[in-house]
Amino acid sequence: MSTEELDLVVVGCGAGGLATALQFLQSAPQGRVTVLERTSKRERGGNTAWTGSFFRLEEDGCPAPDFVSRMLELSAGKTDEAIIGRLAKLAQRTIRWLNDNGVATRSDTTYFLTSKGPRLMPVGGGAAIVETLAGRVEELGGTIEYHMTAQNLIQNEEGAVIGIEATDGAGKVRRFLSTTVVLASGGFEGSAAMLDRHLGDRGHELSPIAPGGRSNRGEGIEMGIRAGARTDGQFDRFHGEPVDPRSRAAEALVMVYPYGILVDHHARRFVDEGSDTPDNTFESIAYRIWRDADQFAYLIADQKLLRHNIARAVLTDREPESAPTLEALARRLDLDPEVLADTVGEYNAAATPGPLEVTALDGVATRGLEPPKSNWARPLDEPPFVAWPVTCAITFTFGGLATDIHARVIGRSGEPVPGLFAVGEVAGIYHHKYPGATSVLRALVFGRVAGRAAAYRISAPTATSHP
Repeated sequence: MSTEELDLVVVGCGAGGLATALQFLQSAPQGRVTVLERTSKRERGGNTAWTGSFFRLEEDGCPAPDFVSRMLELSAGKTDEAIIGRLAKLAQRTIRWLNDNGVATRSDTTYFLTSKGPRLMPVGGGAAIVETLAGRVEELGGTIEYHMTAQNLIQNEEGAVIGIEATDGAGKVRRFLSTTVVLASGGFEGSAAMLDRHLGDRGHELSPIAPGGRSNRGEGIEMGIRAGARTDGQFDRFHGEPVDPRSRAAEALVMVYPYGILVDHHARRFVDEGSDTPDNTFESIAYRIWRDADQFAYLIADQKLLRHNIARAVLTDREPESAPTLEALARRLDLDPEVLADTVGEYNAAATPGPLEVTALDGVATRGLEPPKSNWARPLDEPPFVAWPVTCAITFTFGGLATDIHARVIGRSGEPVPGLFAVGEVAGIYHHKYPGATSVLRALVFGRVAGRAAAYRISAPTATSHP
């Protein structure tokens, strides 16, 4: 068993891990840091490498007006307000730091046709964050070890974390002793066993939305718990999105479900498709497809939808199924033609004729229909009819380790676990619903916080707080 002595070891090569390592090297130029990544160099980056990485920020990097209130509202007050406040406070300077290190940002439209304005995002998406920050880490003397899976935290007799054990690609155990360990290894969306344990016995049916999520298997969370960490975040909830299961593309999103009807494999509606704008409902819709429609649904629409430019809201690389009649469409989809015709007939009778406006809530609701449709309730009566298959893909899990505003992992005693920090998805802060465009941002913000703390601990290794 080989042993290496470091000042900082980071587990995970996504936005949080790389921000930690880079900020550490910029704060402590002579510091020794190694990033452990379980995949190859080509596959590195976890979910970050596959996301568009929108930020809930204005063009200048300032938080959007609803930033704090939205995060509190969607968590029903369960997300630590101090963490939200620090995230908002450090957001703009983190974007400037990102720009200074070679990642350009720009404003762009989101996936939602109802978006009131653009969101800030990195040029080149999350892949640009991974490639650029990894290059900067290596330029400044940091090391990235690939095919290296962290297994256990090493603690001294007092319970302080002093390193980590990992297994390399050949199955050999290596020890990395370090003043500070930062976990940035993602959640557990890549672990069928943990999904079943926390989401129920159908958890394994959820596939990660992108290949990077398959590498997030929950070891960081389990290591932290074994080391005495408290947990936070809602373990039985996750960020899910409606996608086209025919596609092999990452994030093959289908975000136009409010403008038609969703039917299950019995050809029956099961949800109010238009209860709110899609940016506020896509997660719950995806969850309902998984729970109530057995991961099997079709979006049925007509030419009123296709006359709009829907390209940014439909990211699948597959064309919708199309047919001149509902009966023919049902046969293409292997649905009961009579039942689908009956479902659409009932819906049409409760809908209101008129033009379909897709950019705002229109208040056009069904009458006397269960489940209701609260907006965009226009009849499906203009063939050819179209359909997209839609299933629920898991983006990331909510449950993780409890942390404070310094990214320190909090122990079951209520005090920080000495030497242990967590950033990104492995740190649980989300409850109930995900406040969109905050996940990569919080990984970057608290990665920098943890990097500075690790640098400070070199000069004051017994310190438990931060300047």
